[in-house]
Amino acid sequence: MKLHFLFIILFIGLYNHAIVGPYLKAAEGSAPREGFGLLAHWPFDEDYSSSVNNDLYQGRPKGGSLVSIIYSEQITKVGKGALRLDSGTISGKKTFVAIRNPLFGYRNAEVFTVVAWYRQEDLSGDGSDPRHFVWESTPGYSLAFGLREENGRQDAEWWFQTASHASLSDSSGPLIEKEQWYHVAMVWNQSLGHCKYYHNGELRDEVAIPKGEILEEMTGFHIGNHRAGDGSRDWDGYIDDVAVYDLELTSTQIKALVAGRQREVEIHAGNVLQKVPQPESQKIIPRPPDFEPPLPLWNGSRSQGPLVGHVSDDSAILWARVPVPGTYTLEVTAPGGADAKRSFYAVARESEDWCLRWEISELKANSTYHYRIARAAEILWEGRDFTFKTAPKTDDSVEVTLVFGSCANFESSSIWTRIKTEGADGVVLLGDTPYIDVTDLDRVHDAYRRFSSIPTLSVTFRSIPFWGTWDDHDFGRNDSDGTLPGKEQSRKGFMHYRPNATFGRNDQGIYTKFRYGPIEVFLLDTRWFSRTEPSWADPEQPTLLGKEQWNWLKEGLLASDATFKLLACGMIWDDKKNGESDDWGTYMHERQALQDWLGDHQIEGVVLIGGDIHVSRLLKYDTLQQVGYPLYQFIVSPMHGSVIPSLNVPHPALVRSAEEPHVFLKLHADTKVTPATLEATWINREGKTLFGIQLDRGELSRAK
Repeated sequence: MKLHFLFIILFIGLYNHAIVGPYLKAAEGSAPREGFGLLAHWPFDEDYSSSVNNDLYQGRPKGGSLVSIIYSEQITKVGKGALRLDSGTISGKKTFVAIRNPLFGYRNAEVFTVVAWYRQEDLSGDGSDPRHFVWESTPGYSLAFGLREENGRQDAEWWFQTASHASLSDSSGPLIEKEQWYHVAMVWNQSLGHCKYYHNGELRDEVAIPKGEILEEMTGFHIGNHRAGDGSRDWDGYIDDVAVYDLELTSTQIKALVAGRQREVEIHAGNVLQKVPQPESQKIIPRPPDFEPPLPLWNGSRSQGPLVGHVSDDSAILWARVPVPGTYTLEVTAPGGADAKRSFYAVARESEDWCLRWEISELKANSTYHYRIARAAEILWEGRDFTFKTAPKTDDSVEVTLVFGSCANFESSSIWTRIKTEGADGVVLLGDTPYIDVTDLDRVHDAYRRFSSIPTLSVTFRSIPFWGTWDDHDFGRNDSDGTLPGKEQSRKGFMHYRPNATFGRNDQGIYTKFRYGPIEVFLLDTRWFSRTEPSWADPEQPTLLGKEQWNWLKEGLLASDATFKLLACGMIWDDKKNGESDDWGTYMHERQALQDWLGDHQIEGVVLIGGDIHVSRLLKYDTLQQVGYPLYQFIVSPMHGSVIPSLNVPHPALVRSAEEPHVFLKLHADTKVTPATLEATWINREGKTLFGIQLDRGELSRAK
């Protein structure tokens, strides 16, 4: 099954949103919210001795909604406290739990954890290869855990079967004794590339997942029986607190599940009341008291990130979205030194859609820092690739690489992996990243959550900083301008999910700038102000940039000593020639005024960057008389798979073009050489170079 999975062991009814909410500490005065990890839980607590002959068994999480499991066979000896199965039959019916299609219709989960308590009463093996199964998927053993008899002993074993029919694990141990309770946890995480097996809270085995590997297709799931459902290799003993999460539980969290003491509980076995040892019942969910549910790393409807945002030579911004309110600690470890660790704090608030933003200061230039994130004593995110690197000093002789791209959808494309492979120091998203096309804040938030949850994007941006502006589809609607009703909501959502250093001025627009070594990027907002006032360049014409943004841009360019100054925005700097009005060609009076101003004030090293049109192009404008040197425009689009060849129109300034999907622009600046160089390369997700150009600083200087 497309990794996707699993489990939704789920339930016909698990899409009732109330099922998980009761397990969370909700915001004060608010109703419990959906999700956050637990997909299904079968506590096996109710007295179902009267339900032996029914086809429907019902497990009720405390305070939650009904979770229904369809059985193909009857359940016998089901009691209060645990599920009792034996290897015999009742009225010709085998005793196991069968969860059938369509419970496995969910296709997009790339991470999950399955846990359970088990206790074997009879260790005599069943079948030609003696085994007992706590669970196994059907029709193949995509997911299985049980006991195997070998050399006169019973060993616990686990299996993952992938779509390529590779058995990712067949690990033995530990030795199992009868009439003892044990805890098992199995983890699959495609995004992080591993599967794990824990027994009694201890990590017993970890296996790397081959690139792109998914689990084998599944149509069902058996508790207490072999996948064939024929009574072979079935369970004789107790199974309790089976639970499925769509996230990877940490080792700390799994240890906490095991930490409950044992006690005597009543078990109804047929008509006989028995007392058997059972783990301490934690029936809200299988977790210790006051244990907050863990945060998923890569599920689009739950938490997102963490992601690295704006960095400078002495500061950084980190971002994440979490599903639970509270204070979150970011611990940053510097490279060496006794005082290497520093802590920063951020509070998750509903008014900001639970987005966290840590602003870190007093950092060293051109240095790599490790970070981890915690809530209270629980580490939520950590690992060797949770890092960020500060920018070099502005006057250093260095080589830096920035990547630009536009027009990206919600697919988990390898383009994000390719960007990381190409050695990007930072990434700039030029707009339509993603496609939202509404101004309703809830839907805006939802789109950003989905986009931030793309696994390949998440892996890239948790160690590489990114900045962003918008274009029409993430501003509001196709070809929209500043007169769009509801644009304030679009701005609010953008500010929640884009960790830029600034967002316009005076609560207007989202333009910003940043310096990375020899490059200064001016990220323009070509939507917010358009057509909202007369143009600063010609009062008879509507504005594109607006007077306030124009003044900001002038101030920034005059103050900049960067070798290369990149003016970047979502739209292109000429005319699309398709009847639409969202390009600089529609506002040629402002483009010409900008060029005149650059020449009058002798601003050198300027390059134009645009996106939007689903075609990549390189243009060289004859601006020697106006600017003092030729202006180049680099158009890069799209990052997704849809091109628009009709927009690859003839132009006297056109040098090269490509009607190619899944493309990004790689800009490599080198100030170690004289004159400094700027190399632009258009690259697709397979790593193929479409075309490129290398400019030296002399070509972007005024003629002497």
